[in-house]
Amino acid sequence: MQKPSILLIGTVHLAMDPDIVNHQKDQIKKVVDSLQTYEPTKIAVEKPFLIEEELDRKYNEFKDGKLLPSYDEVEQIAFPLAAHFEHQNVYPVDEVVDMSNPSLNQVFQWAKEHQPELFQEIAGVQTQLKRIEDHSTFIKSLQTINDASYIEEMQRVYMKLTRVGDRQHQVGVKWLKQWHERDLAIAANISRMAGPGDRIVVLVGGDHLHLLRRFLNDSGDFNIESQLEYLPK
Repeated sequence: MQKPSILLIGTVHLAMDPDIVNHQKDQIKKVVDSLQTYEPTKIAVEKPFLIEEELDRKYNEFKDGKLLPSYDEVEQIAFPLAAHFEHQNVYPVDEVVDMSNPSLNQVFQWAKEHQPELFQEIAGVQTQLKRIEDHSTFIKSLQTINDASYIEEMQRVYMKLTRVGDRQHQVGVKWLKQWHERDLAIAANISRMAGPGDRIVVLVGGDHLHLLRRFLNDSGDFNIESQLEYLPK
């Protein structure tokens, strides 16, 4: 039985940077065209199953030429990619997880108040990430956040968060449990939708890449592709 192939593509969330849609449509089109070379059989997106009907409705409107894509990477990238291959739908694989107990802001606030040296350590890694990032174009942004060295540096931040708190107050660990639950659920949802020989593009925020790759790879059920190979140069 032929293993499914998974292409994890980390992306920025376009709603947070609408200028990309307003001024870099040619860049978005190049990304879509480049991903076509992977010849996906299914496309998974970072949306929860709770909005599956709305997602289907919008995708059908897009195929009929009745939808003006919004500031959303699903509508700007996943829809045209799926439509090119005449897919019937795109697959929502995100999980709704309460990330507020504690929130990430509370984790950073604890570190700032009680562990200032650790707070500065974390800030130092975040500064290094900013130095690595290249947002001169949309394609450069994607190349950065999908690069192995950037993903590794991002994971350093998360591992430092495990030290926030003390034995009685595992503040950082409790937040990371929520984060791991979400990515475990996403990996499980991807696994459930995969069939023999499938070629699946998974479009997610870049900060999910490390754990999703690890979880899917650890299962031994998939061939995990190199994402930079399928992004425009």
